[in-house]
Amino acid sequence: RSRNGIRTRSHALMNSAPIGVFDSGVGGLSLLRELRRLLPNEDFIYYGDRANAPYGAKTHGEILEISKGIVDVLLSRGAKAIVVACNTAKAVAIDPLRAAYPNLPIIGIEPAVKPARVAGCKRVLVLATPVTVNESRFAALLRTNSRDGCEFIGVPCRDLAFMIENDRTSEEIEEYLSSVFAPYRADGFDGIVLGCTHYPLVKDEITRAAGADVRVFDGSDGTARHTKALLSELSLDSWARKIGTVEFISSDGSDHLERFYNKFCI
Repeated sequence: RSRNGIRTRSHALMNSAPIGVFDSGVGGLSLLRELRRLLPNEDFIYYGDRANAPYGAKTHGEILEISKGIVDVLLSRGAKAIVVACNTAKAVAIDPLRAAYPNLPIIGIEPAVKPARVAGCKRVLVLATPVTVNESRFAALLRTNSRDGCEFIGVPCRDLAFMIENDRTSEEIEEYLSSVFAPYRADGFDGIVLGCTHYPLVKDEITRAAGADVRVFDGSDGTARHTKALLSELSLDSWARKIGTVEFISSDGSDHLERFYNKFCI
């Protein structure tokens, strides 16, 4: 049968199949944490592409080619759905991926721009990689939500994902963030949207650098809820009564992803 243009096979084999999640490295683990919280009976395969990180330094063509290759790997391992846990890959590749795999549910991380507006923030910095900030889809999202007295400003953070991926100290990260926020302090800002899945992993450092009166918004919860709703709508949700498992795949062959997840996300 077909729902929303996606042909599904709702039988025990498909329902018990894993959900594929991918990111350029450890960043998507923040979304995986929320997915497992909302979907505790699902199995997951997490692909962290550390060999090609950071995506923010790559061209659109490179990001699309890499993303298609990863989806093929996840499909070869039986994934029933794909969650693009990388804001940069989502901004560049999700429409071509959906066109290339029309029968596959593909969900993309979405920056929490609307929740920041609904919360009543007036001037919001949306932190993201330079590629994401310059992407037309991202710019359109900010324009659409810059209303009701709320202004969104895309702020490129060239080095932040790299610093998180390479486990830089809190002091180094706070110093870097202070320099990022400096040009916006004169006019003030009362909200920050985390437009890269790496950034929730240093939410405390972001809050300290921005100031305690600045609200911080993360899109992981909304994306996880959307994933749960879509799987249910397509009758692809797991029937299992056991707690689901996670398989970690790192393109550089290391065990860094699992160690990082166990340290920061459990």
